[in-house]
Amino acid sequence: MPNRKSRGNSNFMKSIQRPIVWAVAILFGVGIVWWSVAQYLGGGSQGNEQGIGTEISFSETVGGLTKDGTPLSNSDYWITYSEYETSVRDTLTNLRSQGYNFDPYFETENYPSEMGIRYDLFKSLIDQKTLLLYATENGVLPTAEQVDAETNRIVDEYVADEETKSAIIYQYGSVDAFSELVRDYVVTQMLATNVTQKAIPDMEERFENYVNENMEDLKINYEKVDANHILVSDEASAVEIKSMIDSGEISFTDAATQFSIDTGTAINGGALGEFKRGQMVQEFEDASFDATPGLVIGPVESQFGYHLIRVNSKTTFDTFEEFASTSAYQTELGRFENEEFNKWIADYRQQNNLSYTINDPDLQMYARYDEAISDPEKSSALLEELEKDYFDESGNLLIGDSYLPVVFYTELAENEITKLRNQIFDLEDLQDLLLTLPSTATSLTIDEIDSRLETIPSTDTEARSVLTDAKRAKEYMSEFNVETPEEIEEALAEKRSLLDSKNLRFENSVRYLYSVMPNSARVINYMYQTDGDNPEVVYMYNETSYNTNIRPLLESPELLDSYLEYYGQYFGAQARSLLLDSPIQGIESDLNQKVINSTEAATDLKMSALYLLVDIYEKMANMEQNEQLTQIYLLSEKHYLEKLAELYPEDETIRSLIETIKFQISELNAQNNVDATPTADATSTETSTETLIDTEIGTGELEVPLGNDEHSSIGDVDLDVNFDSEGATETVN
Repeated sequence: MPNRKSRGNSNFMKSIQRPIVWAVAILFGVGIVWWSVAQYLGGGSQGNEQGIGTEISFSETVGGLTKDGTPLSNSDYWITYSEYETSVRDTLTNLRSQGYNFDPYFETENYPSEMGIRYDLFKSLIDQKTLLLYATENGVLPTAEQVDAETNRIVDEYVADEETKSAIIYQYGSVDAFSELVRDYVVTQMLATNVTQKAIPDMEERFENYVNENMEDLKINYEKVDANHILVSDEASAVEIKSMIDSGEISFTDAATQFSIDTGTAINGGALGEFKRGQMVQEFEDASFDATPGLVIGPVESQFGYHLIRVNSKTTFDTFEEFASTSAYQTELGRFENEEFNKWIADYRQQNNLSYTINDPDLQMYARYDEAISDPEKSSALLEELEKDYFDESGNLLIGDSYLPVVFYTELAENEITKLRNQIFDLEDLQDLLLTLPSTATSLTIDEIDSRLETIPSTDTEARSVLTDAKRAKEYMSEFNVETPEEIEEALAEKRSLLDSKNLRFENSVRYLYSVMPNSARVINYMYQTDGDNPEVVYMYNETSYNTNIRPLLESPELLDSYLEYYGQYFGAQARSLLLDSPIQGIESDLNQKVINSTEAATDLKMSALYLLVDIYEKMANMEQNEQLTQIYLLSEKHYLEKLAELYPEDETIRSLIETIKFQISELNAQNNVDATPTADATSTETSTETLIDTEIGTGELEVPLGNDEHSSIGDVDLDVNFDSEGATETVN
């Protein structure tokens, strides 16, 4: 098939997310109750009091706006705990009702932590207080009448349908309660609109200028084609097939199925799905984006052969007006408006010397961590402070009142440990280089080396290799400020000692977190790094990985198909292997070696591991369409059930399941025998699959051929794919 290609960025795969991607989008908050504005408009007092009739000081709040470093005296610009916790509760309840689950402290690839959401909500409320201040000073607060009218309009639309009205009453208790929530939302949105229109009145003109100035990038990001193709090896065949299609002798999809040598798409009538610019080889891309939908074009020659292309639909544009007619317009407009708003609010704060203060200790700690993760100096400073405050001289953890410091230390220490390991590797590389390189090369400066490399012909690989290695050595020397072997050894000893110290504290913090939050996916992942031979840890790690990454796909064919379609754009035929086969083989290998066959694992733990593998192969067998693979999966399931029976021989349920699987296998064999041609090979069908499994069991671990081993059509790339407890991460080197 026409290979999809990298855009030249070696880390481009980092931008690829799962088909269902989490993104924090708290612009004036989903589910946030903005008490301050509601109080202003409605004359109530429900927001900025910790309790009825109780006056509070600024120090008793979560935080609030400051001017010239001093908190504003008007409590409308403070964030009380009642306001803050209501926002947190409503937002988390809303998100959980949509099926999102969050770790209290650790963010994952696709999800923030609850603590991260809390911090984002605090900053969102600060934004709201800033808007309230601007609106008050500039006279653009919406009136109570305007808010009531818009609220009534929205509520009336919902309750007009009796079924919807009943659902609202069931969900919120009454229409009046629902109206209050709608009113809070309306207040927020109307004020945001009023402020934006006042502060940035030329937003539409700015956006049009932006589109015109960035048209080429927008075309790359948003232009797309949905097409089918037929690939053949010679031009004459392509011309003949096109003639057959044009005359109506055969349909395009049937021709693709019969003649296309791109087996990956031929089975689907040549369907490539949607692709953007830069994803196909140039000749194919140019022809596809220039084609008229519905017409068959070609032959188009590429490095893969000759293509016939039928574009089903396409989205292209060359002017602002054409872009405005696409679905991408609203997406890009929303992003642009958010960016412009963020620039404006930052400028407004700077011009008026506005900032904010955080009083809540946990939010204070998170704010420091949030700054540290993107600033190496702040990261090192916070890490050092946490070590002094939460560890004794021997590296033992000192327990405090909050888990947060330990969580943040663990996250920061992991990054520091990775950096130290890389530095040690580089210093060891420098040692090796100095042992092999001639002194005439290492005595040169980097500029002198570069100068010589410019004059040495590319055919003189030996001389160029020596100079390249010498340059790398000089760069190491500069980075670590070392010159002599003695200085290098001293630096190595220092780095190794520091690594040992960090590792000790990291492992102690991980073990503590595992004792208090053993169900956290990130903690289990850390514990697996720390104690990866512990049978209990191995089981927990693999169970979490299975439940997070694999089980949802096995239980939902529709979800699996969407993932295969998505990842197929990048990995071709290897998509299934990366999503299912490789992770399952890794889980099976780990559980067999470190739990099931371990002399240290408890019997109950072994049984849990076996039940997990039984569940995997039961679901694989139920999902599989290929009868031979179904048999193999059933035999794998039977194998692990028989191991369970050895551990628990009195369990009749296990015995019954084994007999059921035997019957299913015999039915498949009988069907195969009916369908097969009566040859010598066919007569052995009944026993061939079981013989295959038996010969591959070995020490108790099955080597099951999972899925399709067809060579990937994405090109010569090195894949490093890790499906851990957090989700899928990929890089292409």
